[in-house]
Amino acid sequence: MAIVFRAARAYPRRNPMTFAYLLVIVAGLLFLTKVLSGPAADHLKITISTNPHNMAHDPLAVLLASPLFAATDSGLLSHLLIIAGGVGVCMAALERRVGAVRTAAVFLLANTVATAVATSVAAAAIHSGRYPAKWWDGYDYGISYGVLAIAASVTPLVPSVPLVPRAMRLLWAAGVFAYPFVSAQWFGLLPNFATIGHETAAACGLAAGYFLMRDGAAPTPVPRTPVPAVAAPPSAPSP
Repeated sequence: MAIVFRAARAYPRRNPMTFAYLLVIVAGLLFLTKVLSGPAADHLKITISTNPHNMAHDPLAVLLASPLFAATDSGLLSHLLIIAGGVGVCMAALERRVGAVRTAAVFLLANTVATAVATSVAAAAIHSGRYPAKWWDGYDYGISYGVLAIAASVTPLVPSVPLVPRAMRLLWAAGVFAYPFVSAQWFGLLPNFATIGHETAAACGLAAGYFLMRDGAAPTPVPRTPVPAVAAPPSAPSP
């Protein structure tokens, strides 16, 4: 118990960006579910959604606002996997390995690329009649694109086993890429655009992780609290 308590106390210092983002996520969930009324919360969700309509009219605002709010319709298991596992564990591990700036860059870049790909597919599929027309300006917000990219990016950090050194990393990566298909909707051979976005984000994260942690790439040291120097006692006078 003492070890867990010490680890919890050290967590904000060792993972400052991840800890701050966890606070933002929790605050966003409380704001949507406890502070705003139902209609007001629904209006905010639509406003920050990265649907084709919003991406065509105000892409920068929704790209920045959407990852600040976790989806309120997700179940407890999904929140545990995405928030606790994806952010609390994976993002913290990446931050300690490559630093806060590079971790944020992986998250934001993957989220942007995945959103652009997903909304482009959605727009084309809606116009062709493959997707429902209501998806043009429907709900599509949350943290999952960026978090899935982070989960994929830590694949090089997964411990290896002696006989099959790459097996655990392959299983981890396969699990990350398989996760979006658990709740995928299919329209013939075409999955829903959120699944396409998640797969794109995972691919971006995996590539970024191996690039940042390639051979020769030095890890970013974790800042430590300086220990004040203790002055040496004065030497005794010579006789």
